[in-house]
Amino acid sequence: MIVKMFDVESDHKDIKEELLIIMKEILSSGEYILSKEVKALEEVFAAYIEVKYAIGVGSGNDAIKIGGLSLGLKSGDKFVTVPNTYIATTMSLSTHGLIPLFCDIEAETYNMDPEQLENLLKTEKDVKLCIPVHLYGHPARMDEIIDVCKRHGVKVLEDACQAHGALYKDKKVGTFGDVSTFSFFPTKNLSCYGDGGIIVTDSEEIYTKATMLRAYGQAEKKHVHIVEGFNSRLDTIQAALLKRKLEHLDRWNNKRRHIAWLYEKELSDTPLILPDEAPWAFHVYHLYVVRSKEREELMQYLADHDVSTLIHYPTPIHLQEAYKHLGYKAGDFPVAEQVVKEIISLPMYPSLKEDEVMYVSKCIREFYGM
Repeated sequence: MIVKMFDVESDHKDIKEELLIIMKEILSSGEYILSKEVKALEEVFAAYIEVKYAIGVGSGNDAIKIGGLSLGLKSGDKFVTVPNTYIATTMSLSTHGLIPLFCDIEAETYNMDPEQLENLLKTEKDVKLCIPVHLYGHPARMDEIIDVCKRHGVKVLEDACQAHGALYKDKKVGTFGDVSTFSFFPTKNLSCYGDGGIIVTDSEEIYTKATMLRAYGQAEKKHVHIVEGFNSRLDTIQAALLKRKLEHLDRWNNKRRHIAWLYEKELSDTPLILPDEAPWAFHVYHLYVVRSKEREELMQYLADHDVSTLIHYPTPIHLQEAYKHLGYKAGDFPVAEQVVKEIISLPMYPSLKEDEVMYVSKCIREFYGM
């Protein structure tokens, strides 16, 4: 049996004909950029997240960049995030002169540790922004994070790029920060066929600024540019397809949760550390990440048995060559550094079959001699 890490074509097979019809309609419409389809997606996505505004942009990276800059951040300002996320969380802003700082994580959820955040903000002055990441689809501890940030005068941008539909205390992630961001990369829980992203907020001021920033700093009137901006406009064809797929997001997330339940059932007695779901959380399992002391050997064994795996992400950001100039060293964030040495992402996608989950689990049990 061959088990893929992702299978986007299979995930959307049951609505493929509908998507093809939508694509043909857009191709015939002659409207390909910032059309009524983009506006329609923004409205339904904002309603889904339960916020006032949404702004479609060219990628998740651009969502963080424009979301952060719409808060008034400028070159030289400091922001804090976690070191074990994808590098776009920092690079989207550091390439504009903002300075990233890092906060260690909780070993259970792989998300920002509010206590470590408190310690950092007590000692590091002039931090303007905090970016908690809802990594792998599990929400961060937003109440504690928001409380710490408010007391230190720090704004919050939620990186929800892996957490479409996740809940923190029965409330959707993306509703807690001053501004929040999502990615529509092809393997995300809600995905397009290329790059795409969206920014959400309850602030009219942020909405207005972000809307200008995504389109060359242009105001509502064409060729009137209020600020220096970017070209980051969600394509019409992607917006139309995303709007249709949004109707299936909750169903797909529930399938992911069922697959996670199967893995838990089959692997709970193995030496693996399985994903934790906090009592207050609704995990949407963008990725199913386990931990193994024998990671390389286990990954090779699974590869030899035609099971694909990946590591999300093998090198923490503070130890990347691109951020060498910040002066961080090994040992600065011990929890994150230990975790990234052990994590393995197992196959996880809505159309993954039960017999495939059982096969992956069987191979893992065989590896451990069980």
